[in-house]
Amino acid sequence: MVSIGSFSSIKPLIKKLPKTAIEPFCQKWWKDVELKYYRRSCGNVTYHGYLNGINHHLTTGVNPSGLRQQFFNTGITPKDMIEITDAEFKALPKTKETIRAFRCVGKKPEVFKQDYARYTKSLNVKKGDIITMPEYAYATSDINYAKVYLPDDKGILYDIEIPAGSRISLTGYGKNNEIVFPRASRFECIGKEEANGTTIIKLKYIQPIDIMG
Repeated sequence: MVSIGSFSSIKPLIKKLPKTAIEPFCQKWWKDVELKYYRRSCGNVTYHGYLNGINHHLTTGVNPSGLRQQFFNTGITPKDMIEITDAEFKALPKTKETIRAFRCVGKKPEVFKQDYARYTKSLNVKKGDIITMPEYAYATSDINYAKVYLPDDKGILYDIEIPAGSRISLTGYGKNNEIVFPRASRFECIGKEEANGTTIIKLKYIQPIDIMG
């Protein structure tokens, strides 16, 4: 749950609500307050290009103290970045059409036990399974760019359907889109096949409950 301020900071807003109001308070908050980091209209989150650098905190849990250390030249910590980004995702504009995107994961060696375990689990996914990507997962509409992360065509290629009406972070346009999904996004496996050493896993993005309406 993202904290967006103390009770004293939201008390004036509570007083504005008429006694007969039935609108959920969270929606009233977003409509009444323009916070620097919590309203986005441009289609991407502030730290779109930095999130890949903090994803190891979300996938491995290694070095938890690093969450409170300044991340390079951003001026903020990964912990703050996560809180800001999670809130921004809830306010991004919805996509207007279905997007097809690709994400590649190269084959992991057994010596890296944690990465290998995650990789093997992904390989064994079956049609109908629901998978969760704990990080801010990156993808692109450019399959050739995605394959840069698939050395020798050995590994997993995720072929992802993103339904219209999704709140995702987008840069670029059309076939040159780079996409970041919200943290801990869920996907349904809708197909799987093998092709010359590559495991192609077809996924459909599962839209989370939208508190913004």
